[in-house]
Amino acid sequence: MRTSYIPNTLNQEDSRSIFARAKMGLESLVLLALTSIGASGAALGILVPAIVGVIQIGISVGLSYLASSLFRPDAPKPQDVQTSVKNPVAARIRHYGRVKASGPWAFIESKNGNLYKVIALGTGQLDAIEECWIDDNLATVNGSGVVTSAPYNSKAEIRTRIGLSTETSYTQLTAQFPEWDIAHRGDGVSSLFAIQKAVGSDKITTIFPNILNTLYRVVARGSIVYSLGTSTNIWSENAADIIRDYITHADGMRLPASIVNTPLAAAGWLAAYNRCNEAVPVKAGGTEKRYRIWGSYQLDERPADVLARMTAACDGRLVPTSDGGLTLDVGTWTEPTVTLDADAITGFSEVARGRDVLTTANIIRATYLSPFHDYQSTDADQWIDDDDVALRGEIASDKQFNMAPSHGQARRLMKLEAYRANPSWVGVFQCNLRAMAVFGKRFVRITYPLFSIDEVFEIQDFKFVIGEGGILTGVSLQVQSMPSDAYSWNAATEEGTAPISEQTTVDRSIPVPTGLAVTIQPVSIGGVTASRAMLVFDPSPTDALIIEARGRGVADTSWVTIAVDHGASSATGFIIDDVGEYEFQLRYVTMTGRQGAWLAPSIHVVATLSADFRFQANSQYLAALAA
Repeated sequence: MRTSYIPNTLNQEDSRSIFARAKMGLESLVLLALTSIGASGAALGILVPAIVGVIQIGISVGLSYLASSLFRPDAPKPQDVQTSVKNPVAARIRHYGRVKASGPWAFIESKNGNLYKVIALGTGQLDAIEECWIDDNLATVNGSGVVTSAPYNSKAEIRTRIGLSTETSYTQLTAQFPEWDIAHRGDGVSSLFAIQKAVGSDKITTIFPNILNTLYRVVARGSIVYSLGTSTNIWSENAADIIRDYITHADGMRLPASIVNTPLAAAGWLAAYNRCNEAVPVKAGGTEKRYRIWGSYQLDERPADVLARMTAACDGRLVPTSDGGLTLDVGTWTEPTVTLDADAITGFSEVARGRDVLTTANIIRATYLSPFHDYQSTDADQWIDDDDVALRGEIASDKQFNMAPSHGQARRLMKLEAYRANPSWVGVFQCNLRAMAVFGKRFVRITYPLFSIDEVFEIQDFKFVIGEGGILTGVSLQVQSMPSDAYSWNAATEEGTAPISEQTTVDRSIPVPTGLAVTIQPVSIGGVTASRAMLVFDPSPTDALIIEARGRGVADTSWVTIAVDHGASSATGFIIDDVGEYEFQLRYVTMTGRQGAWLAPSIHVVATLSADFRFQANSQYLAALAA
C-alpha cells in the first residue's frame, strides 16, 4: 500500500496562466484608459486620480476574471486542514500565523510489522513546528525522534521538515525502502515522517486505535513574511504583514510588488501595521494585538475569497493611492477631514433612515478560530441588541471571522458589523468634482439640510462618473452612517463570554469482574464420586466485554482455563483433589483482544471433603466476598 506525493501541477499551472492573463488584461486596460482620457483628465487637473481610478477598475476586472476562472467557491474552515488521507493530487496548502495542520499522505508502507508514513503538511517554508500530536494526544518527542509519552512509550517515532528550499531526505525511510532514495527531499514542502512500531493485538487498540488511519498533526508557526515593523523577513501574525505578503506572493494573488511600494502605498501599509499591532485590553486581564491572522488557504481557492477572509479578520479593505499604488486601510476612527454639503451634492438615490428589513440585523452571530478548541472554528458569544429584539423580534446575521484567533478580536469585529447592520442613514449621493477629495478615504462628513443630515458616513463604494467624450464629470458615493462609538471598546462589558473549553479524559481502562463466589459440588465420573468447583459471578455489563476464568492449586505453577459461555453468570470448573487449596480468577477481555486485569485478590478455597461435601473458605475468600 504505497503512494507518493504528486504536486498539483495542473492546478498550479492553471493558476499561473490565469494570473498572467489577468495581468495582461490589467495592463492593456490601463494603457487604453490613458490614451482615451489623458487629455480630458489633464484639462480638469485630475489626471493622476483618474489614472488611479482606472487602475482600480483594472484590478477589479483582473481579479474578478481570476476568481471566476477558479473552481472552488467554498472557503475551507480551519479544521479542514487537520485531515490526513491518501490523496496524491491534493491541492497545495499554505499557512499563516499559528495553525494546527496535517495533510495528504506522501508515502505509506509497512515492513516487518512497522508502518512508515510521510505526510505533506504544506507548501513553502514554515518558521517552526512547535508541537506534534498523535490522534488527540500531545506527543513528547526526544532528540532522536522517539515518542516517549504515553500511551506510545517508544512505540512511535516522529521527524519533521519545515520546507526549506533545499530539504534533506528522511534517512530512516531511505534505509528501509531503497526506491525512496535521497532525491526524495521534498524541497519547499513541510512534512512529517512517522513510524508506528509493531505492537501486539491486545495493545493495538490502546496505542494505535485507528491503525492505518492514525492522525498525525502539528502546531506550527506558518510562513515567514516581510514584516513592515522590522523591515526583515520573519514570522508574523500581524494582519497587515500577512495581507501584503498574500497579494504579492507567487502562490497568492501575484500582484507586482511595485504596486505596494509606492511612497503613499508604503505609508498606508505601515499605518495599517501599526494599527494592527496596537495593544487592546482583554477581559481576563492583560492585552492582545488588535488584529492578528492565523489560518491557511489552498492554492485552488479563488484569490478573492482568500482575500475576503483576511480583510474580514481585520476590518480591512484595499484602496488605491493617488501615486498609482495599492494599500491597506484598517478600520480605525478618525474625524473626517472632508465635508460634503449641498454645494457638492448634485443628486441622491436610495436615501433612507436605516436599512430595510431584509438587510438589517439585531443579532450578530459569528465564528472565529479558537486555539482552545483544537484550532477549529468556534461560535463566539452573540452580539445582541436587546432593545431592538424586544421591539422587532430576532433578526440575525451570520458572519465568519475564521482567521481571527481570539474571542476578543471576533467580538470587536461583531460590534462593527452590528453598527453596519443598523445605520442611522444609508444612501447614494451624486457629487461634483469636490468629492474627489474623499478618494481613498474611509469616512466623510455629509451635511444635507434637505433631510437634516449632519453625520459621519463610511464610504462603501466610490465611482467615477464619466460623461460624454470621456470627461470626468463627478463622483457617485454609496455611504452609510458610522458613529465613533462603533470603534470604542470596553473589554469588561463588551467582550462577552468566550465558549468554554473542556478537557475531557477518556477512561480506556477495563473494569474488573465482580460478585465471584466458588462452591464445591459432587459429581459422579464412571461411578466414582469426585468434587468439582463451580463459579458464580455477576454477568458482563456489556456485550463488548467477554469474561475469562481460570483456576489452579495454590502450589501449582500453571493455570487451568475455565470455559465461560458468552453472557453467562456461572461456569463449571475443573475436578479438584479430595483436600487442597485452590484459587480462581476472572477478567474481562474486549472484542478486539485487549485484556483487563485479573480479579484481585485471588480467591482461595480450602476443600475438606467429607460425606456431606462441606468446604471451608479461608479468610482471604471471606474478605473478597465481603468486599
